[in-house]
Amino acid sequence: MKTIIRDSNLFKGNYKLIALDIDGTLINSHHIITLRTKNAIKKAKDAGIKVTISTGRHYRSALSRAKEINIDAPLICSDGALIKDFYTNSSVCHSLSKEIAADIMKAASQYDDFKIQIFTEESKINIGSDYRSKYFKRFLREPLKHSPIGYFNLMRDFAFIPVTNVKNVDEAIKIMREEPLKVVVYGNEIQEDLKIFTEEITKKYRDAISITSAIDNCIDILKGGVSKAKGLAVACEKLGIRPEEIIAVGDNINDIKMIEYAGLGVAMGNAPERVKNKADYVTADNDSEGLAIFFEKLLAGEIQIKETLYQTKLCQSER
Repeated sequence: MKTIIRDSNLFKGNYKLIALDIDGTLINSHHIITLRTKNAIKKAKDAGIKVTISTGRHYRSALSRAKEINIDAPLICSDGALIKDFYTNSSVCHSLSKEIAADIMKAASQYDDFKIQIFTEESKINIGSDYRSKYFKRFLREPLKHSPIGYFNLMRDFAFIPVTNVKNVDEAIKIMREEPLKVVVYGNEIQEDLKIFTEEITKKYRDAISITSAIDNCIDILKGGVSKAKGLAVACEKLGIRPEEIIAVGDNINDIKMIEYAGLGVAMGNAPERVKNKADYVTADNDSEGLAIFFEKLLAGEIQIKETLYQTKLCQSER
């Protein structure tokens, strides 16, 4: 059952923070934040709502997008493992232990053609073929897929961030001087292999690790209990904002926990059904400016939400 909420206190200053995913949410499939989306975000900020980004991306990959929409709350990166205020340079890290990270990488290296990346606070470690050449090859393969600005954004956000390339896991472990934020494992063409690997490390490490995903045939391995929701909780504690005062918008599996955590959880139209089923509201897809549409309806008091989920969250917030 759904209900239309208009002229309700729900939309009269009760929301103080909006957390936005980037890929598939803030940007369209051509790697662009549309002018309509930027204008809608500005109007939300003018209405007194803070805006931040909560992403699985590396900090350096998310920074340009954060500046593009002028976020005014700590930036949440690496699926909640890093919460950083780039105005003050203060940060909170929830890192995976080096021992567990090393063991997971060794286990992943036993599978043919698995690709591994390690996220640290300031850079990435890439095991295998040259990181930047991968993006240049992609550019050459698809020369007309995106506009010039879309290609510029893609290269800026991914190809030109700090990356150290190493040949194998042993070299990666040797240069890994700090505890990593997460280990990313890309599966091979045998889809079952990544599933078996995931079950293997889950059985071994249980609550010591968290596993999520935002890309097909790829998993992100973090410290146990870490998620975008955890990152939001840390950021909001600093800001004095309660969970019921948060709106979270996302499109993928790694967004589910923050969508559930927030007072109003929003899924993009391009999200899998599993994500949509957890959301209070589903907007249009990212190529139809779904984020802008949501903001416009929110500020007009014309959001249609799932009543059962909304009532459940109200009860939880009142406990």
